[in-house]
Amino acid sequence: MRKYWTICLLTVACTVGGCTQMGVKQNPSSTFEEVRDQFAAQSSYAFYGRTKLLTANSANANMVNFSGRKDGEAEYMNVKISVPEEKRVQTLALLREGSELYAKQEQGEKWKPVPGDGVALRQEMDNWSPSFCFQQLDEMKKDVRQLPDENPRDDLEAISVTLDSAKLKAWLSAQMQEQAAAGSRIQSAAGPFPGHKPKLKLAMQLSDGDWAGASVRQGGTSIQAKQSQDVKALVDQMDVEAECTIYYNKNTMLPTNMTMSIRSAYDLHDQRVKEHSQVETFLQNYGRAKPVPAPDEGAK
Repeated sequence: MRKYWTICLLTVACTVGGCTQMGVKQNPSSTFEEVRDQFAAQSSYAFYGRTKLLTANSANANMVNFSGRKDGEAEYMNVKISVPEEKRVQTLALLREGSELYAKQEQGEKWKPVPGDGVALRQEMDNWSPSFCFQQLDEMKKDVRQLPDENPRDDLEAISVTLDSAKLKAWLSAQMQEQAAAGSRIQSAAGPFPGHKPKLKLAMQLSDGDWAGASVRQGGTSIQAKQSQDVKALVDQMDVEAECTIYYNKNTMLPTNMTMSIRSAYDLHDQRVKEHSQVETFLQNYGRAKPVPAPDEGAK
């Protein structure tokens, strides 16, 4: 009888305390690591999403729309970028196979290899790639919290990952200085989309080239070097906060969708600019995604 009551008490204790099958209480950090590892182990999946930009009294709910899929080591992505000042949408397709990147604009076109100094398109690919997002979260996470279960009857739970502001600023500075250093060489004449400016997940007006100024767009080694210092000064005085909410299936521990929320403020042209952007990414078709196109064929 004593043994029976001991087993009962242990069962109740684990139920109340949230023990796992291994007898170890799950914490938010270990949950994130399990979701990260389960996601990384997937051979294929599909994704889609959009970026909302909220600045001052204006809003663009579809600044960037993206979709794609992963198949083994290859990843395909279609990106639609809003260009409000020109009242148009820029469309491009990207295909990454290992360290090689290819790009095209129209569906009937052939894939063109992106040269090694093709900074803009490589950054664009990373911006919306779910695998790169998890890499950023892993490298920059400062705090992980388990969020209240909104609907205990479903299979979804959520965690919130707060990013380290200092690491975010260092990443942004490196991205912008890389663009500035490339200058007019950002895309060579042989590469696709000459002069393409990638949208970043934060400080999107800065990434749009407003920080560069007309003098830098003219090229020139000395001007580019001076601009690198200007970029560092801009980022040094910036305030930036970022938080990512990850919803995952508590049975499979695979992410279903993520929302990255970024708020930044910086001085530009004697004004304090405040920005708020959100990147929403939805993941689906684990193990069932269509194969990605080959570099010698069109997007499907």
